[in-house]
Amino acid sequence: MRRLLIEIGDYVVRLSRAIRRGWDTFFFTPADPTSLGLIRIATGFLGFWSLFVLGLDLPDYLGSSGWAEPGAIRAAQQGWQWSFWFLVPDGALRAVWIGCLIVLAMFSVGLFSRATAVLSWVIVVSTIRRVPIALYGFDQVLSPVTLYLAATSAAGQALSLDRFLRRWRQARSSAARPMPASTTPEGASRRVLPREPAVPLPTVGANLALRLIQLHLVVIYASAGLGKLQGPSWWNGMALWGTMTAGEFVVMDFTPMARWPMLINFLTHTSLALELLYPVLVWVSIARPLMLVGIIGLHAGIGLMSPGLAEFSAMMIAANLSFVSGKWLRGLVSDPDRPPLKVLFDGACPRCRATMAMVMAAEPGGAVEPIDLTAVDVRAIHPSLTAEDCLRSMHAVNGRGRISAGFDAVLAIGARLPLFWIPATVGSLPGVASAGRSVYNRIAASRPRDVPCTDQACGIHPAPRSEPLSRRGRSTNHHQAEPSPADAREVPRP
Repeated sequence: MRRLLIEIGDYVVRLSRAIRRGWDTFFFTPADPTSLGLIRIATGFLGFWSLFVLGLDLPDYLGSSGWAEPGAIRAAQQGWQWSFWFLVPDGALRAVWIGCLIVLAMFSVGLFSRATAVLSWVIVVSTIRRVPIALYGFDQVLSPVTLYLAATSAAGQALSLDRFLRRWRQARSSAARPMPASTTPEGASRRVLPREPAVPLPTVGANLALRLIQLHLVVIYASAGLGKLQGPSWWNGMALWGTMTAGEFVVMDFTPMARWPMLINFLTHTSLALELLYPVLVWVSIARPLMLVGIIGLHAGIGLMSPGLAEFSAMMIAANLSFVSGKWLRGLVSDPDRPPLKVLFDGACPRCRATMAMVMAAEPGGAVEPIDLTAVDVRAIHPSLTAEDCLRSMHAVNGRGRISAGFDAVLAIGARLPLFWIPATVGSLPGVASAGRSVYNRIAASRPRDVPCTDQACGIHPAPRSEPLSRRGRSTNHHQAEPSPADAREVPRP
């Protein structure tokens, strides 16, 4: 008996230790915050959109004499439920509404993300409690996801302006201090790399936020699936048909599908099976991709079939990103096997250093390699490059040896950086590209350079000649024109 009690005691001790280790591993192991950054972007944008739509009929929704009369709403609420909208007078509704939109927009882009995450949650909850007549599934998902982002202070750790601006400041500070000449074969080099790495570091806060969202999703799908089992239309396979023919929510005509009742039954039972199996199989790594593809397809179908539920579908898809690997998401925009774009910049030009610092602050990792042309032999980068040409305009060399110069180099850099995809696309349009080349050439010709010093005195280095070049700012594979002797005297080789 004594031995049995000892073994039971040992088992209880081992079990408690295993539970504690599992608890710590599940909730407090640092995780990649990349997917959480995408969730924040989607959450902030959808919250902004929802409040913007309410603002189209602002007095009717939030006014004292609107559809949701404050006294009636307070009487219907149970317990202590707060909302700052009850304190806003009718005359200040529009100003407060605009302020709330600004906060939600800042939260979406990740600006002052710790503060705006908390304020966004307050806005979302206050709006839900002030206008319960407009409450539906979208709000019930938006509110907890915003809460988890606010409570863990992890919303801005990736894909945020906060992180971009912080890395930009670090890169500019680094660029202000040249590396010792002994560390480079040609001389002192300007580094434009931020201290913070391009790939966001894993954090406990990010993991905690992701786990809370994951657990909430599991409860949602389990509750929805078990609740649907109580309806006979889900057993006979006709539940989706009722939704497809509900004229109030559906804008497309699905009645021709009545010719294929087996297809309707299949879709109904498949959607039910997904919701019942999701809480179990989503935790199994080999089955997770199938679950996510299936559940995203389900919500995409709901949004297509019922446009009135598009926001709900988008919010559910965004929340499911909590199960997606951050490393895999980064791989979609930054291929580690792809050679980086080598960018030669003038390290003696403060404006050039600041520009490259901004580029490296937005660099996702391994996409761009900055090279200070004043500290290297540019012919080692590409045999057709010359120091004079590189000093006149920025040059970029891709992995296949293709050279882009001037404004075209700017576009090549923008194509490698997700933050600048949209400006790069606009800049490549006909007409815009021509204007961009002209503006770039003027700026490059008048850019300042650091004062070169000698043992005797310091003098101001003359700027490169500003006359237009026929090839300046155009993508080339080789250079045909040689600099004039005057140019060579004005811009000495490094």
